[in-house]
Amino acid sequence: MMTRSPLIHLLTGALLGGLLLTGCAPTEEPEVGSSVTPQPSAPGASPSGFLPPSPTAKPKPGASGPVVPPPAKDGVVITATGTVERIDLEGGCTVLRTPGVTYQLLGGDPAQLKPGTKVTVKGRTRPDVMTVCQVGPVLEVISAAPAS
Repeated sequence: MMTRSPLIHLLTGALLGGLLLTGCAPTEEPEVGSSVTPQPSAPGASPSGFLPPSPTAKPKPGASGPVVPPPAKDGVVITATGTVERIDLEGGCTVLRTPGVTYQLLGGDPAQLKPGTKVTVKGRTRPDVMTVCQVGPVLEVISAAPAS
């Protein structure tokens, strides 16, 4: 049977102790202006950090366009009057410019929401929906009519 020298025991203990202390060290906060890569935190999240689409968010047969998730419970139904505009950004976005807020319109009848027309839109605010255009709050159109 081999015996080890006390020096090897001392070095092995010091090395293991150092590794244990390194694992217990507090993490540092990133400096202002530094880059941090987000990590997915929700169960079932993909490596990109986004959750898979909701099973209730299914497109209707023959429907085109993006799949829209079901309305948020905290969305508010509002009526807004303004001018319809089309912004040529990332495939185009339809917006409603009102005196105080510019809404990005989601859905609605394109025949009634022609650029340049003044309309009154009844819709549900959608704080749960993000868009590529990011021009203002998203308003899911319930109905639209020419403004008087």
